Amino acid sequence: MERKQPKNPALYGALLGLSGLFTLAAILTLVPNPGARWENVLGYRSLCTFAPIATVICAFLAGATCVIRARIAGPRAGEKRSLVAPVVVAAALAAVVALTLPAYLSVKADVGTGASVAP
Repeated sequence: MERKQPKNPALYGALLGLSGLFTLAAILTLVPNPGARWENVLGYRSLCTFAPIATVICAFLAGATCVIRARIAGPRAGEKRSLVAPVVVAAALAAVVALTLPAYLSVKADVGTGASVAP
């Protein structure tokens, strides 16, 4: 069976690279960093003190880029496909933000008032 080629290879490659960068950024937000000034909401010092919200945002952008890439530049561009999977994933990512946002806002409010002391 012959493998289908992307409708627009240049755009497909650019969007693939962009989704790869967003995925890498999502992973890097969780990498431990003992030199970080504050702990993230998860309770440890990481490269990004805004984790896990920054992680979710990067993951959402990676997923959105994948959906856009598949729908406008992929081998099956233009075909009718269900949006159920992308919507379910976006809802799951939104749930993570909703669950972590109160703790995040509480921690960041303490930082703004000077209640948290950086080492």
